[in-house]
Amino acid sequence: MTGLFSHPTCLLHDNGPGHPERPDRLKSIHETLEKSGLATRLKFFEPAPAERELLAFIHPRDYIESIAEICSRVGNGRARLDGDTSVSKDSFVAAQLAVGAAVEAVDQVSRGELANAFCAVRPPGHHAERAVAMGFCLFNNAAIAAEWLAREKRAEKVLIIDWDVHHGNGTQHLFYERGDIFYLSLHQWPLYPGTGREDEIGEGHGRGATRNVPLPPATTEQKYLDIFFKTTEDVFKKFKPDFLLLSAGFDAHRDDPLANQQLTAAGFGRMTKFARELAESFCAGKNVSLLEGGYNLTALADSVAAHVEALLDG
Repeated sequence: MTGLFSHPTCLLHDNGPGHPERPDRLKSIHETLEKSGLATRLKFFEPAPAERELLAFIHPRDYIESIAEICSRVGNGRARLDGDTSVSKDSFVAAQLAVGAAVEAVDQVSRGELANAFCAVRPPGHHAERAVAMGFCLFNNAAIAAEWLAREKRAEKVLIIDWDVHHGNGTQHLFYERGDIFYLSLHQWPLYPGTGREDEIGEGHGRGATRNVPLPPATTEQKYLDIFFKTTEDVFKKFKPDFLLLSAGFDAHRDDPLANQQLTAAGFGRMTKFARELAESFCAGKNVSLLEGGYNLTALADSVAAHVEALLDG
C-alpha cells in the first residue's frame, strides 16, 4: 500500500501574490490525483504537526522560536525572510505539518505498515540550512526525516536522492560531515543557489557521502535519464542504503518557468520506477518521497501523478 500524506493547512502558507510557491500547487496535485483515479488506490493520512523537539533534531531552538514568533505577529500580512521566502500567520503550522508528514511517513514505512509513501506538503525544505530559511524553505523536511530514522535506529544508512532542478544546499550542508546519510543531487548548473559542484563530496567522516551531478541547461530527457540511471545505481551499489528518501522536485520538467531542463511527466515516472526497483533490491523497498519544487501547475500535477503511479505499481 502506498500512503499519501498531506494536510489542508499546508494550503494556508502564503508567500504573497505572484509567488511561484503558491497554494495552487497542492490543489492541482490533489485534483489530478482525484480525476485520474489514483487517489482511490492510495491510503490518505493527515499528519500531526511536528513538535518543536522534533524540529530541533536539525534546527537550533532559537531559530525555531524566531520563525514561530515572526508568524505570530504578522496578522493578515506577511514577513519576508529573504528575497524569495516569506511567511504568513499560518506558515509555522504549515511547516510543522510538512515535517510531521515526513516523519509519520518514514515511521510507517520503516515499520512495514506501508510499502512506500509520497508527502504532498508545503513549504518545501531542501534549501533550509541549520539556522537559515531560504529558497521558499523554512525547515528541512527530508533532513529531519533522515535524522529521525538514524536516531530511532530504523535505518543505519539513509540515501537521500534529490532530483529537484535546484541544488539542495540545505540538505548537503546538514550532512556534509556524516557518513551514515548519503546525499545525491542532480541539478541544473549554473542556477540558484549556486552550490552543488562536482568537487563538493563531503568532509571528515562524510567524505565521499555527498555526490553532485550538475547538468547544463537544456539537457535532453534521454541524456538526463541515462545519467540518472547510471549514477543512482552506482550509489546504491557502493553505499548499500537501508532506506531511501526522495527530495522530489518536479521543476526539471520542460514546462517549468524557473529552470531550463527537458524532462516530461513520463520521465519522472521512469526515474521513480528505477529508484523504487533499486530500493526493493537494497532497502526492502523502503522509500518515502517529499514534494520540493515544481511551479507549472499542469506539469507539476501530471509529474506527481506519474510519480505516484510508479510507486503504486510496486
